[in-house]
Amino acid sequence: MMKKALLLIAAISCFTFILLSASNIDWSLAGLQDRQSELAQAFHDQPVQFASLFFAFYVIVTAFSLPMAAIMTLAAGAIFGFSKGLFIVSFASTIGASLAFLIARYIARDWIQTRYAETLKKINQKVEEEGALYLFFLRMVPLFPFGLVNVVTAMTPIRLSTYYWVSQLGMLPATMVYVNAGVQLASIRSAQDILSLKLILSFLLLGLFPLTANKFMQILRQRRAYRGFQRPKQFDYHNIVIGGGAGGLVAAYSSATLQAKVALIEASDMGGDCLNTGCVPSKSILRSAKYVHSLNQAQHYGVAQVDYQLQFGDVRQRIMNKIARIAPKDSRQRYRELGVDCIQGQAKVISPWQVEVNGKVLNTRNITIATGARPNTLDLPGISEINYYTSDNIWSLQTLPQQLLIIGAGPIGCELAQAFQRLGAEVSMIFPSEHILNREDPELAAVVEQALIADGVKLFPGFKSLRYETTDAGSRLIGEQYGNSLQVEFSHLLVAVGRQANLTGLEALALETNEQGRLVSNNYLQTRFNNVYACGDVTSPLNYTHVAAHQGWYAAANASFAPFKRFRCSLDHVPLAIFTDPEIASLGLNEEAAKQQKIDYTVTRFDMDEIDRAITDEHDSGFIKVLTPVNSDKILGVQIVSEGASELIHEFVLARTHGLGLNKILQSIHLYPSRSEINRFVAGKWRRERFSDRAKQLLQRYQAWRLG
Repeated sequence: MMKKALLLIAAISCFTFILLSASNIDWSLAGLQDRQSELAQAFHDQPVQFASLFFAFYVIVTAFSLPMAAIMTLAAGAIFGFSKGLFIVSFASTIGASLAFLIARYIARDWIQTRYAETLKKINQKVEEEGALYLFFLRMVPLFPFGLVNVVTAMTPIRLSTYYWVSQLGMLPATMVYVNAGVQLASIRSAQDILSLKLILSFLLLGLFPLTANKFMQILRQRRAYRGFQRPKQFDYHNIVIGGGAGGLVAAYSSATLQAKVALIEASDMGGDCLNTGCVPSKSILRSAKYVHSLNQAQHYGVAQVDYQLQFGDVRQRIMNKIARIAPKDSRQRYRELGVDCIQGQAKVISPWQVEVNGKVLNTRNITIATGARPNTLDLPGISEINYYTSDNIWSLQTLPQQLLIIGAGPIGCELAQAFQRLGAEVSMIFPSEHILNREDPELAAVVEQALIADGVKLFPGFKSLRYETTDAGSRLIGEQYGNSLQVEFSHLLVAVGRQANLTGLEALALETNEQGRLVSNNYLQTRFNNVYACGDVTSPLNYTHVAAHQGWYAAANASFAPFKRFRCSLDHVPLAIFTDPEIASLGLNEEAAKQQKIDYTVTRFDMDEIDRAITDEHDSGFIKVLTPVNSDKILGVQIVSEGASELIHEFVLARTHGLGLNKILQSIHLYPSRSEINRFVAGKWRRERFSDRAKQLLQRYQAWRLG
C-alpha cells in the first residue's frame, strides 16, 4: 500500500508539472515550425541541460499518454538531428511507456479492468498464445494507440523487463519515421506527410512478420511431430475417444451431437472412477455416515434417545445400489442410442490417426485421450506384505475395519476418514505436513481438522513413515514424528497420497508429460499432435469430475471444427469442493494465492451462525470469505466452510464467470429462510464497510435539513 501511495503521489506531481509547463505552449505543427529556430538556439547555448530537460519532459508526457508526444518526436528531429533525436526519443518513449505500464498495473488496475474488460480478455488470450511476439505486433502498427497498449498490456502477466525491450524494439521503426520527418520539418504540412497509407501498411506487414514466422515454426514443429507416421487416405471415424469416464463420455456424446461419427473405447466399466470408485460411492458412504452421526446427536433435535443397529454389510449394499441406479446413465446401451459406437477393449494408439482395439485397427481424423488417472502407491519396506487399499478397491471391504490407518490428508483421505470413523471404525491419519488439506485456505482447513478430531479421528501431523511390520498380533507402521520414534497399530491400511495419469497404450506417440506425469496440452487441449486431444485427469491440473466434463466438451468441439474454428478451454472459474462435514467449497484466489501474486485485496467475512436457517437446522458452524480488489466489488475469490458449501458456491461461480460483482448479488432477492442468504449478507457487509463516516455525516445533514 505504501508503494502504491508513493507512486500515486509521484504521478500526480509529474502530471501537475506537465500542465504548468505546457499551459502556454502551442503544441500544434504550425506552432512547432514557428519556434524551431528558437528551440535550436536554446539547445546550442546549453546542449546538456536542454537535452536532459527535453528527455525528462518526454518521459513524463509518454507516461501519461498525452497527445503532445507526436509533436515532441518531430521536435527532437528538428532540434537534435536524426541520430541524437532518435537516441533521445527511443529511450525516453520506452521509459515513459514502462512508467505508464507500472501506473496502470499498480494504481489504475481496477478501473482499467472494468473499462477495458473485453479488450483485456482478447489481449490476455493473445499474449498467452503468442507471448512477446504479440506485443511486438501491437507496437509495430501505428493503428494501435501506444497509450492504450501501455495500460491494457499492464493487466497481462507479462514481465516488465520483457515489456521494456519489446517496446524499445517495436516502437523503433515509427520513431525513426517521425524523427526523420522532424529533420525535414519545413516541408511537412500535415500528418499525411508523415504517415501515408503505404507506410502504415508497411508497418503492418513488418509487425505481422514475427507472428507469421511463429506460425511457420509451429507448422514445422507439426511436420516434425508427424514424421514417420503414414496418414490414412480414408477414415472410419471423425473422433475416437479413449476412456469412458466423465471426460470421455462428454467428449463422445458431444461429438455425436455435432453429427460426427465417433467411437468410444473403454476397457472396463463405463462411468470411470467417478461412478465406480470415486464420487458416487464416496458420497454414498458419507451420507450413511452423516445419518449415523445425526442419530448420535439426536438430543440436539429434541429427541431423547435413538436405538439403532448398524450393519456395515447393509451400508456397503446401499453404496452398490446407488452405483447400480446411476450406471444406466453411463451405460454402453445409452451411448449407442446417442449415436456413439461403444467398444469394450484395451485401446492402443499406433499413430496419430490409428487406434488398435481387440486386434482391429481403426482409422480416425482425431483422437481424444480421456484415460483418467489411478491412485499413487507407496514403496516402503514391508508394505508388499500388506494387502493395503486405495480409493479404487476400498469398496471391496466386506466388514467394517477395526483400526483403519489412512496415509495422506488430502480430500480423499479426509472424506473417508470421517466416514469410517462415524460408522464405528477407529481411524488414524498420518501425514508429513503440519495440517490436513494443506492446499486449501488454512482457516477453512482448520475447521475441518477440528471436526475430524471431534469425531474421534486421531491425527498424526509431521509424520515420516519408515517401514511396515506384520506380526501375529497385527500390523503396525514404524515412523518418526518431529524426531521422535512412533508406531501406529492398524488392521487395515488405506493409501490416499494422490493420483497419477493413466498413459498405457499411448507409448507410440511419445507424448510430452509434465512434472506431475500428466499429458501436456495447450489451451485447446491439443497435445504435440494437432489432431490428438487430451481431457480430464490425464491432463488436467484439477482432478475433478466437473473439470473433466468441461474439458470433454471443448475437446469434442475443437476436434469437430478444426482447423476452421477453435474454442479455448479456460479453467479460470472452476469451483472446487471437499465433501467432509462441514464441507469446503472454493472459487478463484484464496489469501495465500493473492499474496503470492502480489494482489492488493480486502476480505469480507460472514459467519454462518448469523443465518436463521442454519440455526434451525443445527448446522450453524462455518463461515464465508470473499476476496475483492481494494475499492472494487469484483470477486477475486470465495471460500466457504459450512453445511452445503458445495451448493452455496454456485451463485459466485455465475457472478464471477459473467463479470458480476457483490453489488449485483446484494440486489438479488434470496429466499428466506435459506442458507443461501449468507451470500447476500456477505455482499451487504462489504457494502456497509465502504460506507464512510464522511458519507454518513453528509446524509445526516441532508436528513436533518429535510426535517426543517
